[in-house]
Amino acid sequence: MTRYKYGPWDDRYYPVVGALVSRGLLRYVKGRRGSVALAPTPAGKALATELTQDPLWQTTADRCAAIAEASAGLTGNAVKELIYARLADLMDRPHREVIT
Repeated sequence: MTRYKYGPWDDRYYPVVGALVSRGLLRYVKGRRGSVALAPTPAGKALATELTQDPLWQTTADRCAAIAEASAGLTGNAVKELIYARLADLMDRPHREVIT
């Protein structure tokens, strides 16, 4: 396992978000305290729904549903704090360090 800042997509996060926005699947919206957030467009919601029916995406869809249910009502910061609390011994490591 490797410790990442956001996840294994660290280097690709902004290009992927930009690609999804440019394809009309996500849009930028006003977030809390003036920050920017992302929201799916109708086309993005339709594609996500379609992918949940594809057997190749079923495992991913199931994991997304479980995460959405477990984190319902939590802010991103609250999710981060839960992760830090439950994996405290891993949080003092530098990013990209392999955890064995």
